[in-house]
Amino acid sequence: MPFALIAHDYPDALERRLACRERHLARLKALAEQGKVLSGGVLLNDEGKMIGSNVHLDFEQRSDFDQWLEDEPYVLERVWEQIEIREIRLLSLG
Repeated sequence: MPFALIAHDYPDALERRLACRERHLARLKALAEQGKVLSGGVLLNDEGKMIGSNVHLDFEQRSDFDQWLEDEPYVLERVWEQIEIREIRLLSLG
């Protein structure tokens, strides 16, 4: 079932974000290899500064998503201040 994660960074998180970015991306790459990453990227403010993340992930159930999130570097290193997770239905044009 697909989920959207929308996370806003702490105001002072840029250095922490950059310090653990490779670990964050490695975990997403591992999920992508399992077909679980549907889309994603950073949230930008009007000046183009990174202020958060937006990721669509496919997990069998919410508890699997929550378990993955517990070990997410951006959670552990206090990059993401506010996290919203929603079950979603993606648009299918085909």
